[in-house]
Order: sequence, then structure tokens, then C-alpha cells
Amino acid sequence: MQTEQIKYELMLEKSARILELVGSSKEDALSVAESLVDAQAAGHSSHGILRLVEYANAVESGQVIPTAQPKIISERGAVVTLDGQWGWGQIACKRAVDLVADNAHKFGIATVSIKSCNHIGRLGEYVELLSQKSLVSIMWCNGGPNVAAHGGKTRLFGTNPFAAGIPTEGENIVIDFATASSAEGKIRAANVNGLTVPEGLIVKADGSPTTDPADFYAGGAILPFGGHKGYCLNLLIELLGGALSGAHPSMSDSYGNGNGTILIAMDPEFFFGVDQFLQDVNQATGVIKNAPPADSNKPILLPGEVEEQERAKNTDGIVISAAIWNSILELESRLRLDH
Repeated sequence: MQTEQIKYELMLEKSARILELVGSSKEDALSVAESLVDAQAAGHSSHGILRLVEYANAVESGQVIPTAQPKIISERGAVVTLDGQWGWGQIACKRAVDLVADNAHKFGIATVSIKSCNHIGRLGEYVELLSQKSLVSIMWCNGGPNVAAHGGKTRLFGTNPFAAGIPTEGENIVIDFATASSAEGKIRAANVNGLTVPEGLIVKADGSPTTDPADFYAGGAILPFGGHKGYCLNLLIELLGGALSGAHPSMSDSYGNGNGTILIAMDPEFFFGVDQFLQDVNQATGVIKNAPPADSNKPILLPGEVEEQERAKNTDGIVISAAIWNSILELESRLRLDH
């Protein structure tokens, strides 16, 4: 696979310009572009600028309303319901972060749900923002049907990611993973780059195993991770993400696309105090980091460290596949011609 190294500033400029060309304000375009480019820099190309082609198509189809702004439709104590109004999911989630942080500092624990919300990107971004505010957070969302039930072959569930952020006195812990065996974006990236995927991730439409990502787009399905355990966690997020947010589960007749999102934040000060919390967390993570690794050349890492290492490697420029970068340049060129 051919790759290129693109300066962060150039990638951000191109991404923001594309989002402006499809109708976003300069401010929103920059905000969404920052989310995509930061994901790219952190090593998550599945949630990086690859998504711009999908986003432009979603605006053209009417799925995304690029000028729409999220609004509060219900606020009862520490529970807020937000309507994304089918604008950019990243804009809705950043509003949710601000709302849940304010309420968590006020009440000790707070929740925001988001309905009518398009693709929100990398969940780790939002829990990381909350950990920087000294808040513990958990987050999940359901999505369009791509994943089969354990033992099944048809698409019923979203990839249904789960994330958590835990503040420490050092680098904050950021947990973020799909409850499917793979994020759909990773399969998409492999397909664009002409690569295969590992065994056990996807099945063909007839249920037989395959490593060709094209088989997924020909009617196949992604499998849940970890067999029945991943299936149960995927189901939990499907029901609680879809039903608590008002977005509905993805197999429901009422489901209208998008991510039914739940974000919960907790202030450790309301429990046993932030000092004791940090002392416990730092002692535990210190023991983990100092435990002997199975391979002396591969130290034990905490969740979030891989992303920090990727960001450090991309300081001089973000490595991206040539095929994806060229598709972004072609998209920008086409949109400029349309304008």
C-alpha cells in the first residue's frame, strides 16, 4: 500500500474547505475537520478524513443538514435530551460534552442523550475532553445495521462503540472500542486500499467466513467480538443507545439512521473526593505499568497510550494511504467545480 505524509495543517485546511463547500459554516467546518484529522493523527484512519467522501454524499442525499444546530428538547435535573437535528454529529457531541460537564460539576453525575444525530466519529475524543475536566465518563451509541447476532448472518445491529475516560495525574486513560469485531470504517479502509481483513471479522451474505472486505459491501455482515460476550454487550448498547436516546434500535421500524448517543459524566469529588480517587487510580496504574511484560520488547500499555504514540509519530506529518488522500483531493476538486 502506497502512503503519503501530509502536514497536519494542510490536511486540516483541505478537510475544512470540503465541509465548507458542502454548506457548513466556517466554524462548524473547522470543528468537524479537527475531529477527523485528530482521529487520523491518533492512528484511527477508520474515523479520519476517509469519512469526508461519505459525509459529502450524506449532504447530497439530505441525510446531513450542514447548517443544522443541536438544541435542548428536555432538561430535567441532571438529565438533558439533545436533538442533533440531523446536523453534524461531532457538533452535537461537543455540545453534549459542555452540557454534561456543567451538570456533573453541579450534581455529581449527569447524562446527555442525543437523538437525530448523524455519525459522531471517534467516541474517545469526547471522553478524553471530559477527563481533561477531571471528570470520569462513559459513552456509547448505536448505529445503522451492519453486525450479525452471535450465530446469525444478517445485519441487525450497529457496530455500537463504547468509550470511557478516566482522569489521572499523568496521561488520562481513554478506552474506546467497537463491540463488533471491527469498526465498519476499518473494513472500508481495507476495501479502498485493496487489502484483506483478518479472519473472523466478517461473513459473506450466505454466512460463510471471508477475508475480502468487498464481501461485506456485497451484503455480508460484521461479527460481534468475543462471540456471545461481545454480542451481549452489543445488544446492551443497541437497546440503551437506541431506546434511551429516542433514536430507536437499528432493527426497529422506527429507526431513522444515525447514532443514538448516551454520554454520562461523574465528578469524583462527589464520591470520596478527587484526591483519594486520583491516589487510587495512580497507584493501580503504576502497578500495571511496572508489571513484567510477557515480551520484554513490548511494555504493558494503558488504554490511550497507543494513540499518544501515534500522535508523536505523526508530528512531522500524518501518514495516510495515497488512495485515500487522492480521493480527498478529487472530492475537493469536484466540489470546487460545482461551486
